[in-house]
Amino acid sequence: MTPLEEKLRRAIEAKASQVPPEAVPPLRLSAHRRRSSSLAHGGGERSGAPAMRGWLAPAASAAVVVALIAVSVLVSRNLGARQKPPPGRQHEPAAVSATDEAAAWVAAQVNGSDSVSCDPSACRALATAGFAPGELVILRRGGTAAALSSAVIVETATVRADLGAGFNARYAPVVLASFGSGAAQIEVRVVEAKGTAAYQRALGTDLDARELATTALLNSSKVTIAGAARRQMRAMRVDERLLIMISYLTTLNRVTVVAFGDSGPGAGAKGPLRSAELTIERKTGRPATPGQLEQALTTIQQSLKPYRATIAKIITLGDERDGLEVEYAAPTPLGIISYNG
Repeated sequence: MTPLEEKLRRAIEAKASQVPPEAVPPLRLSAHRRRSSSLAHGGGERSGAPAMRGWLAPAASAAVVVALIAVSVLVSRNLGARQKPPPGRQHEPAAVSATDEAAAWVAAQVNGSDSVSCDPSACRALATAGFAPGELVILRRGGTAAALSSAVIVETATVRADLGAGFNARYAPVVLASFGSGAAQIEVRVVEAKGTAAYQRALGTDLDARELATTALLNSSKVTIAGAARRQMRAMRVDERLLIMISYLTTLNRVTVVAFGDSGPGAGAKGPLRSAELTIERKTGRPATPGQLEQALTTIQQSLKPYRATIAKIITLGDERDGLEVEYAAPTPLGIISYNG
Protein backbone atom coordinates (compact mmCIF):
# COMPACT_ATOMS: atom_id res chain seq x y z
CA MET A 1 0.00 0.00 0.00
CA THR A 2 1.41 3.39 -0.97
CA PRO A 3 1.55 6.28 1.55
CA LEU A 4 -1.31 7.99 -0.30
CA GLU A 5 -3.48 4.87 -0.15
CA GLU A 6 -2.72 4.55 3.57
CA LYS A 7 -3.87 8.14 4.15
CA LEU A 8 -7.09 7.50 2.25
CA ARG A 9 -7.72 4.33 4.22
CA ARG A 10 -7.30 6.15 7.54
CA ALA A 11 -9.55 8.99 6.38
CA ILE A 12 -12.30 6.59 5.36
CA GLU A 13 -12.10 4.72 8.66
CA ALA A 14 -12.20 7.97 10.65
CA LYS A 15 -15.25 9.20 8.75
CA ALA A 16 -17.02 5.84 9.10
CA SER A 17 -16.59 5.90 12.87
CA GLN A 18 -18.46 9.22 13.01
CA VAL A 19 -21.55 8.06 11.11
CA PRO A 20 -23.98 5.66 12.83
CA PRO A 21 -25.51 3.02 10.49
CA GLU A 22 -29.04 4.39 10.95
CA ALA A 23 -27.94 7.78 9.60
CA VAL A 24 -27.35 6.41 6.10
CA PRO A 25 -30.51 7.00 4.06
CA PRO A 26 -31.89 4.40 1.66
CA LEU A 27 -31.25 5.08 -2.00
CA ARG A 28 -33.89 4.62 -4.69
CA LEU A 29 -32.62 2.67 -7.66
CA SER A 30 -33.64 4.73 -10.64
CA ALA A 31 -34.71 2.82 -13.70
CA HIS A 32 -35.29 5.82 -15.90
CA ARG A 33 -34.44 4.90 -19.42
CA ARG A 34 -35.85 5.31 -22.88
CA ARG A 35 -38.55 3.02 -24.10
CA SER A 36 -41.31 1.84 -26.28
CA SER A 37 -42.58 0.64 -29.65
CA SER A 38 -44.91 1.82 -32.36
CA LEU A 39 -47.76 0.35 -30.30
CA ALA A 40 -46.88 2.50 -27.38
CA HIS A 41 -49.68 2.14 -24.85
CA GLY A 42 -51.14 -0.73 -23.01
CA GLY A 43 -52.55 -2.33 -19.91
CA GLY A 44 -53.91 -0.33 -17.02
CA GLU A 45 -57.58 0.42 -16.56
CA ARG A 46 -59.75 -0.78 -19.43
CA SER A 47 -63.13 0.08 -17.99
CA GLY A 48 -64.10 3.22 -19.80
CA ALA A 49 -62.93 6.79 -20.35
CA PRO A 50 -63.69 9.45 -17.73
CA ALA A 51 -63.80 13.03 -18.94
CA MET A 52 -60.81 15.30 -18.39
CA ARG A 53 -62.70 17.62 -16.06
CA GLY A 54 -63.40 14.86 -13.57
CA TRP A 55 -59.88 13.69 -12.93
CA LEU A 56 -59.24 15.53 -9.68
CA ALA A 57 -61.67 13.82 -7.32
CA PRO A 58 -60.05 13.60 -3.85
CA ALA A 59 -58.25 10.40 -3.07
CA ALA A 60 -59.67 7.90 -0.62
CA SER A 61 -57.61 6.88 2.38
CA ALA A 62 -55.22 4.67 0.42
CA ALA A 63 -51.77 6.05 -0.30
CA VAL A 64 -49.65 5.43 -3.35
CA VAL A 65 -47.32 2.47 -2.88
CA VAL A 66 -44.12 3.17 -4.80
CA ALA A 67 -41.71 0.30 -5.31
CA LEU A 68 -38.38 1.44 -3.90
CA ILE A 69 -35.18 -0.51 -3.90
CA ALA A 70 -33.02 0.22 -0.86
CA VAL A 71 -29.27 -0.03 -1.18
CA SER A 72 -27.45 -0.52 2.15
CA VAL A 73 -24.16 1.35 2.52
CA LEU A 74 -21.56 -0.51 4.57
CA VAL A 75 -18.07 0.83 5.26
CA SER A 76 -15.65 -1.78 6.60
CA ARG A 77 -13.37 -0.64 9.38
CA ASN A 78 -10.88 -3.39 8.68
CA LEU A 79 -9.73 -2.42 5.20
CA GLY A 80 -6.13 -3.08 6.12
CA ALA A 81 -6.95 -6.68 7.08
CA ARG A 82 -8.24 -7.59 3.61
CA GLN A 83 -6.19 -9.99 1.59
CA LYS A 84 -4.87 -8.76 -1.70
CA PRO A 85 -6.46 -10.39 -4.77
CA PRO A 86 -4.37 -13.00 -6.53
CA PRO A 87 -2.04 -11.67 -9.25
CA GLY A 88 -3.84 -11.00 -12.53
CA ARG A 89 -7.30 -10.69 -10.95
CA GLN A 90 -9.06 -7.34 -10.75
CA HIS A 91 -11.29 -6.41 -7.82
CA GLU A 92 -14.48 -5.52 -9.73
CA PRO A 93 -18.16 -5.54 -8.73
CA ALA A 94 -20.13 -8.57 -9.82
CA ALA A 95 -21.98 -8.11 -13.09
CA VAL A 96 -25.72 -7.56 -12.80
CA SER A 97 -27.71 -10.17 -14.69
CA ALA A 98 -30.42 -9.31 -17.21
CA THR A 99 -32.93 -10.91 -14.86
CA ASP A 100 -31.91 -8.62 -12.01
CA GLU A 101 -31.98 -5.56 -14.30
CA ALA A 102 -35.46 -6.45 -15.54
CA ALA A 103 -36.68 -7.10 -12.00
CA ALA A 104 -35.34 -3.77 -10.77
CA TRP A 105 -36.96 -1.91 -13.66
CA VAL A 106 -40.34 -3.60 -13.20
CA ALA A 107 -40.31 -3.00 -9.44
CA ALA A 108 -39.51 0.68 -9.95
CA GLN A 109 -41.61 1.42 -13.03
CA VAL A 110 -44.61 -0.92 -13.38
CA ASN A 111 -47.86 -0.13 -11.59
CA GLY A 112 -47.76 -2.04 -8.32
CA SER A 113 -51.44 -2.96 -8.60
CA ASP A 114 -51.00 -4.58 -12.02
CA SER A 115 -50.37 -8.31 -12.10
CA VAL A 116 -47.10 -9.44 -13.68
CA SER A 117 -46.53 -12.94 -15.06
CA CYS A 118 -43.06 -14.48 -15.04
CA ASP A 119 -41.23 -17.79 -14.78
CA PRO A 120 -40.32 -18.95 -11.24
CA SER A 121 -36.77 -17.56 -11.38
CA ALA A 122 -37.85 -14.13 -12.64
CA CYS A 123 -40.70 -14.01 -10.12
CA ARG A 124 -38.24 -14.61 -7.29
CA ALA A 125 -36.06 -11.77 -8.60
CA LEU A 126 -39.10 -9.48 -8.81
CA ALA A 127 -40.12 -10.24 -5.23
CA THR A 128 -36.56 -9.61 -4.06
CA ALA A 129 -36.53 -6.29 -5.93
CA GLY A 130 -39.67 -5.20 -4.09
CA PHE A 131 -42.59 -5.98 -6.40
CA ALA A 132 -45.66 -7.16 -4.46
CA PRO A 133 -45.57 -11.00 -4.37
CA GLY A 134 -49.37 -11.10 -4.40
CA GLU A 135 -49.39 -9.53 -7.88
CA LEU A 136 -46.98 -12.07 -9.39
CA VAL A 137 -48.38 -14.81 -11.62
CA ILE A 138 -45.93 -17.71 -11.79
CA LEU A 139 -45.91 -19.34 -15.21
CA ARG A 140 -45.52 -23.09 -15.43
CA ARG A 141 -45.45 -25.28 -18.53
CA GLY A 142 -48.50 -24.59 -20.68
CA GLY A 143 -49.07 -21.27 -18.96
CA THR A 144 -50.86 -19.30 -21.70
CA ALA A 145 -54.08 -18.95 -19.69
CA ALA A 146 -52.12 -17.71 -16.67
CA ALA A 147 -50.19 -15.23 -18.82
CA LEU A 148 -53.44 -13.81 -20.20
CA SER A 149 -54.62 -13.11 -16.65
CA SER A 150 -51.79 -10.62 -16.18
CA ALA A 151 -51.35 -7.04 -17.36
CA VAL A 152 -47.60 -7.34 -17.96
CA ILE A 153 -45.38 -10.31 -18.78
CA VAL A 154 -41.65 -10.70 -18.19
CA GLU A 155 -40.54 -12.84 -21.13
CA THR A 156 -37.41 -14.83 -20.49
CA ALA A 157 -36.13 -17.55 -22.83
CA THR A 158 -38.04 -20.08 -20.72
CA VAL A 159 -41.31 -18.18 -21.12
CA ARG A 160 -40.83 -17.72 -24.87
CA ALA A 161 -40.18 -21.43 -25.35
CA ASP A 162 -43.28 -22.32 -23.35
CA LEU A 163 -45.73 -19.82 -24.88
CA GLY A 164 -44.51 -20.17 -28.46
CA ALA A 165 -43.51 -17.67 -31.11
CA GLY A 166 -47.10 -16.61 -31.86
CA PHE A 167 -47.99 -15.38 -28.38
CA ASN A 168 -46.56 -11.89 -28.79
CA ALA A 169 -48.24 -11.32 -32.14
CA ARG A 170 -51.61 -12.41 -30.74
CA TYR A 171 -51.58 -11.07 -27.18
CA ALA A 172 -48.47 -9.03 -26.29
CA PRO A 173 -48.03 -6.29 -28.91
CA VAL A 174 -46.14 -3.71 -26.81
CA VAL A 175 -42.56 -3.85 -25.54
CA LEU A 176 -42.13 -1.73 -22.43
CA ALA A 177 -38.45 -2.54 -21.89
CA SER A 178 -35.83 -5.12 -22.79
CA PHE A 179 -32.62 -6.31 -21.16
CA GLY A 180 -29.72 -8.45 -22.32
CA SER A 181 -29.29 -9.77 -25.85
CA GLY A 182 -29.55 -12.86 -27.96
CA ALA A 183 -31.15 -15.95 -26.47
CA ALA A 184 -30.76 -14.47 -22.98
CA GLN A 185 -32.74 -11.31 -23.81
CA ILE A 186 -35.62 -10.49 -21.47
CA GLU A 187 -38.56 -8.40 -22.68
CA VAL A 188 -41.17 -6.74 -20.50
CA ARG A 189 -44.40 -6.61 -22.51
CA VAL A 190 -47.98 -5.45 -22.15
CA VAL A 191 -50.55 -8.26 -22.28
CA GLU A 192 -53.90 -7.74 -24.02
CA ALA A 193 -56.15 -10.75 -23.38
CA LYS A 194 -58.66 -9.59 -26.01
CA GLY A 195 -55.97 -9.78 -28.67
CA THR A 196 -53.84 -7.44 -30.70
CA ALA A 197 -56.62 -6.39 -33.08
CA ALA A 198 -58.78 -5.16 -30.19
CA TYR A 199 -55.78 -3.39 -28.73
CA GLN A 200 -55.03 -1.59 -31.99
CA ARG A 201 -58.64 -0.39 -32.28
CA ALA A 202 -58.50 1.00 -28.76
CA LEU A 203 -55.13 2.57 -29.47
CA GLY A 204 -56.48 4.31 -32.58
CA THR A 205 -59.31 5.89 -30.60
CA ASP A 206 -56.90 6.84 -27.85
CA LEU A 207 -54.49 8.52 -30.29
CA ASP A 208 -57.32 10.68 -31.69
CA ALA A 209 -58.17 11.97 -28.21
CA ARG A 210 -54.50 12.41 -27.31
CA GLU A 211 -53.91 14.43 -30.47
CA LEU A 212 -56.65 16.87 -29.47
CA ALA A 213 -55.15 17.29 -25.99
CA THR A 214 -51.64 17.69 -27.41
CA THR A 215 -52.75 20.31 -29.94
CA ALA A 216 -54.56 22.28 -27.24
CA LEU A 217 -51.46 22.41 -25.06
CA LEU A 218 -49.13 23.29 -27.95
CA ASN A 219 -51.40 26.22 -28.84
CA SER A 220 -52.05 27.37 -25.28
CA SER A 221 -50.71 30.77 -24.24
CA LYS A 222 -50.38 29.44 -20.68
CA VAL A 223 -47.87 26.71 -21.55
CA THR A 224 -44.24 27.09 -22.59
CA ILE A 225 -42.63 23.90 -23.90
CA ALA A 226 -38.88 23.52 -24.38
CA GLY A 227 -37.59 22.59 -27.84
CA ALA A 228 -36.96 18.88 -27.33
CA ALA A 229 -40.13 18.49 -25.27
CA ARG A 230 -42.14 20.24 -27.99
CA ARG A 231 -40.81 17.84 -30.61
CA GLN A 232 -41.73 14.90 -28.40
CA MET A 233 -45.25 16.26 -27.99
CA ARG A 234 -45.63 16.74 -31.73
CA ALA A 235 -44.53 13.13 -32.18
CA MET A 236 -47.37 12.07 -29.82
CA ARG A 237 -44.96 10.53 -27.34
CA VAL A 238 -46.26 12.12 -24.12
CA ASP A 239 -48.28 9.98 -21.74
CA GLU A 240 -51.86 11.25 -21.59
CA ARG A 241 -51.79 11.37 -17.80
CA LEU A 242 -49.10 14.02 -18.11
CA LEU A 243 -51.18 15.89 -20.67
CA ILE A 244 -54.13 15.91 -18.28
CA MET A 245 -52.00 17.01 -15.35
CA ILE A 246 -50.39 19.85 -17.31
CA SER A 247 -53.80 20.93 -18.60
CA TYR A 248 -55.10 21.16 -15.06
CA LEU A 249 -52.11 23.12 -13.79
CA THR A 250 -52.69 25.75 -16.49
CA THR A 251 -56.04 26.53 -14.85
CA LEU A 252 -54.06 27.71 -11.81
CA ASN A 253 -50.85 29.17 -13.18
CA ARG A 254 -48.59 29.37 -16.20
CA VAL A 255 -46.58 26.18 -16.80
CA THR A 256 -43.19 25.67 -18.43
CA VAL A 257 -42.35 22.11 -19.46
CA VAL A 258 -38.59 21.70 -19.16
CA ALA A 259 -38.26 18.06 -20.19
CA PHE A 260 -40.07 14.77 -20.64
CA GLY A 261 -38.50 11.43 -19.94
CA ASP A 262 -38.80 7.96 -18.43
CA SER A 263 -38.96 5.49 -21.27
CA GLY A 264 -37.94 1.87 -20.97
CA PRO A 265 -34.52 0.64 -22.12
CA GLY A 266 -34.13 -1.18 -25.39
CA ALA A 267 -37.68 -0.75 -26.60
CA GLY A 268 -37.52 1.85 -29.36
CA ALA A 269 -38.19 5.58 -29.41
CA LYS A 270 -41.88 6.08 -30.15
CA GLY A 271 -43.61 5.26 -26.89
CA PRO A 272 -45.20 7.60 -24.39
CA LEU A 273 -42.90 9.43 -22.00
CA ARG A 274 -44.18 9.05 -18.45
CA SER A 275 -42.30 11.72 -16.51
CA ALA A 276 -41.93 15.47 -16.74
CA GLU A 277 -39.92 18.25 -15.16
CA LEU A 278 -41.78 21.56 -15.14
CA THR A 279 -41.96 24.94 -13.48
CA ILE A 280 -44.96 27.02 -12.48
CA GLU A 281 -45.27 30.79 -12.68
CA ARG A 282 -47.69 33.13 -10.97
CA LYS A 283 -49.97 35.35 -13.01
CA THR A 284 -47.47 38.15 -12.47
CA GLY A 285 -44.87 36.11 -14.35
CA ARG A 286 -42.75 35.52 -11.26
CA PRO A 287 -41.88 31.97 -10.15
CA ALA A 288 -44.38 30.21 -7.95
CA THR A 289 -43.81 30.51 -4.24
CA PRO A 290 -42.90 27.42 -2.21
CA GLY A 291 -46.45 27.42 -0.89
CA GLN A 292 -47.91 27.41 -4.42
CA LEU A 293 -45.61 24.56 -5.43
CA GLU A 294 -46.70 22.60 -2.37
CA GLN A 295 -50.35 23.24 -3.27
CA ALA A 296 -49.84 21.97 -6.82
CA LEU A 297 -47.94 18.97 -5.46
CA THR A 298 -50.74 18.11 -3.04
CA THR A 299 -53.29 18.29 -5.84
CA ILE A 300 -51.27 15.89 -7.99
CA GLN A 301 -50.69 13.49 -5.11
CA GLN A 302 -54.37 13.35 -4.19
CA SER A 303 -55.62 12.47 -7.66
CA LEU A 304 -57.54 9.24 -8.03
CA LYS A 305 -56.30 6.26 -10.02
CA PRO A 306 -55.38 6.18 -12.88
CA TYR A 307 -54.37 9.85 -12.66
CA ARG A 308 -52.36 9.46 -9.47
CA ALA A 309 -48.62 9.88 -9.99
CA THR A 310 -46.20 7.36 -8.51
CA ILE A 311 -43.65 10.11 -7.96
CA ALA A 312 -44.44 13.80 -7.44
CA LYS A 313 -41.90 16.03 -5.73
CA ILE A 314 -40.35 19.48 -5.69
CA ILE A 315 -36.91 19.58 -7.30
CA THR A 316 -34.23 22.14 -8.09
CA LEU A 317 -33.56 22.40 -11.81
CA GLY A 318 -30.21 23.00 -13.46
CA ASP A 319 -30.71 26.76 -13.52
CA GLU A 320 -31.44 26.76 -9.76
CA ARG A 321 -35.18 27.25 -10.25
CA ASP A 322 -37.55 25.23 -8.11
CA GLY A 323 -39.89 23.01 -10.09
CA LEU A 324 -41.86 19.79 -10.01
CA GLU A 325 -40.97 16.28 -11.12
CA VAL A 326 -43.94 14.06 -11.89
CA GLU A 327 -43.80 10.43 -12.95
CA TYR A 328 -46.50 7.89 -13.79
CA ALA A 329 -46.22 4.11 -13.72
CA ALA A 330 -46.09 1.81 -16.72
CA PRO A 331 -47.97 0.66 -18.67
CA THR A 332 -49.89 3.68 -19.90
CA PRO A 333 -53.65 2.99 -19.79
CA LEU A 334 -55.79 3.60 -22.86
CA GLY A 335 -58.99 5.61 -23.02
CA ILE A 336 -58.53 8.01 -20.12
CA ILE A 337 -59.02 11.14 -22.24
CA SER A 338 -62.58 11.59 -23.47
CA TYR A 339 -64.11 14.31 -25.59
CA ASN A 340 -67.85 14.49 -26.19
CA GLY A 341 -68.82 15.97 -29.49
